[in-house]
Amino acid sequence: MPPWNHIHPALIHFPIGLLTVAPLLVFVGLLWPAQRRGFHTSALILLVLGFGGLILALWSGQAVERYARATPALLAGVREHEVLAQKTTLILGALVAAFAVLWALPLRRKQALSTNLERGLLVLWLLLSAGGVLALGLTGHAGGHLVHDLHTHAGPEPTAN
Repeated sequence: MPPWNHIHPALIHFPIGLLTVAPLLVFVGLLWPAQRRGFHTSALILLVLGFGGLILALWSGQAVERYARATPALLAGVREHEVLAQKTTLILGALVAAFAVLWALPLRRKQALSTNLERGLLVLWLLLSAGGVLALGLTGHAGGHLVHDLHTHAGPEPTAN
C-alpha cells in the first residue's frame, strides 16, 4: 500500500462521486413513489460511504500538506483548500444525518409520514444538498488549483541519482 500522503488524489474522487449521485437518487425516489424506499435506501448508503470517504480524505490531505513546498502562494492555497474541506465536511455531515433521520423516522414511528410532509422535507433536503454539492465542488476546485496551477504533488520530489 502506498504511503498515506499518496492516497489523497485517488481517494477524494470516490466521495465526490458518491455524494453527488446520492441527491439524484433522492430526486428519482420523489418522482417514482412506488420505488421511493429503495432509491432512498441506496441514497443513504451512498451518503454514508461518501461521508466516510470525506473523513479519510481530510486525514490523507493533512499528510500531503507536510510535503508541500512552503511558498506564500502554496501556503495560502493549502489553507484555503483545508478550510473549505473542513466546512464542506461539516455541511455534508449535517446533510447525511438529516437524511438518515428522514429515512428512519417512519420506522421509528411505525407509520409513514404524511405524503405532503415527507415530500416537503425531502424537497427541502434536496435544496440544502445542492448547497452541499456546491461546497464540495468549490473544495475540489481549490484542490485542483493546488495541483494544476501551483504544481503541488502528493509526496516529496524524487531525488536525482
